[in-house]
Amino acid sequence: MAGVLAGATFWAFVAALVFIGAWRMKKIETIRHETIRLLIEKNQIIDAETLTQLFRPHWIPSHESGNTYRMMKVAGTVVIALGLGLCMMGFCFAFLAEDKTALGFGGPAALLVILGAGIMFAARFMPRPPAKDPETEVTKTLGNGSEL
Repeated sequence: MAGVLAGATFWAFVAALVFIGAWRMKKIETIRHETIRLLIEKNQIIDAETLTQLFRPHWIPSHESGNTYRMMKVAGTVVIALGLGLCMMGFCFAFLAEDKTALGFGGPAALLVILGAGIMFAARFMPRPPAKDPETEVTKTLGNGSEL
């Protein structure tokens, strides 16, 4: 019974996070539309750059700079770590508390590990960040001339 309750609690938490994220994005979008409406009501001239800034979701990184590649690698690593942590938590509950139903954490843990690996694999299809050119890279120096 405890394993079922723990599994249900985990998925309820995931559902709450997804719901809160969707609600937040909807609220931000509503505020952006309200801003455009107020600008139009005041007869302001709206150029294309302003419209692009207001309607481009700020949480989506630009593809040109390689930010999406980095973010997907980081997200994949975090999700894999969550899966491994959930698996270890299940083993600890199962063997320390002698409650074998806690081994039910293995399913969601495996799902998270596979999801993280999928995110990291999908990052391969995104443009990579530009390579740093050592000739143009600026190094910080201390007052005595030694590098930081």
